[in-house]
Amino acid sequence: MSGLYKQLFKSMQLPPASAIDGRTVLITGANTGLGKEAARHALGLGARAVILGVRSLEKGEQAKADIENSTGHADRKQVLVWKLDLESFDSVKAFAAQAKQYVEDGGSIDYAIMNAGLATQEFHLTSDSWERTLQVNVLSTALLSIKMLAVLQRSAALNASPPPTLTITASDVHKHVKFTERDSPSLLSSLNDKDNWQASQSAGGPVERYAVTKLFNIFITEELARLTPRGKNGDPHVLVNTFTPGFCKSDLLTREKAPIMLIMVQAAIARTVEEGSKTLLHAATMGVASHGKWMEHEEVANPGAIVTSPEMQAVKQRFWDEMESILVKIDPEVPLLTAST
Repeated sequence: MSGLYKQLFKSMQLPPASAIDGRTVLITGANTGLGKEAARHALGLGARAVILGVRSLEKGEQAKADIENSTGHADRKQVLVWKLDLESFDSVKAFAAQAKQYVEDGGSIDYAIMNAGLATQEFHLTSDSWERTLQVNVLSTALLSIKMLAVLQRSAALNASPPPTLTITASDVHKHVKFTERDSPSLLSSLNDKDNWQASQSAGGPVERYAVTKLFNIFITEELARLTPRGKNGDPHVLVNTFTPGFCKSDLLTREKAPIMLIMVQAAIARTVEEGSKTLLHAATMGVASHGKWMEHEEVANPGAIVTSPEMQAVKQRFWDEMESILVKIDPEVPLLTAST
């Protein structure tokens, strides 16, 4: 509750234009909500190009037109719309390949913001046989992040640019998670089970599964930051961080069947999408001091004992090992990328 109270009295700030001017910003989940408004901010701050990762190309083109028209950039062809469906591993791989080709063809990507996510009150499996929230928020996000690390490093090398940043949108709801599956022999298999899903939602409340996946986002960030190689000066070649935009009036709740009380609280105290979206660009431009860190209210912060305790750090390692073994089967390039990026 302290986080919600604090956000009532703290305004979010955009980074200085100099941090965005002339750079390329890639944002997933960018045809609506926080992603779309962050793209609008980026263009207004002088971004050379903004890449929108979207599930629907039609909706993406509509978002592009709205962003360009509102910023007066309709004739400059600075907004690119790329297909990305995190419910499909094939779509993730295709998107990463498109990003790689974009860089090889002379483009640059300076900031990659993994913003797409899902919150749902219903259990459904994707065509890849994973529970939707688990695949979208965790497995696909991790797969794309790992592959984008290589793309970002290549972009920086080809363009002799400062270290690029990969940032993952998480949520401070991770602090309230029960995560009863933490002692299961197989974490991800347990989380993929329908009976376990229903039991955990009953025990932890309507946002329990979403909160677990956001906890995993922090774990993913920490491990990717650890695996990123460093130059002779000790600085990482790619910066990796994670953050919470706070409780926002996005359509994350309204897209799915959210409890009416939660929707009422959202309407009463949540940040506007325009305000919350500033945190995406702020996190992306925080620099080396944010590498491997968690940010809240646009400040590097302690993510809590649910992340930092020895018990949960051991859980993190189990989770990472399980996830890596799954991703290797989905994409044989993953271990090579993990070892070299």
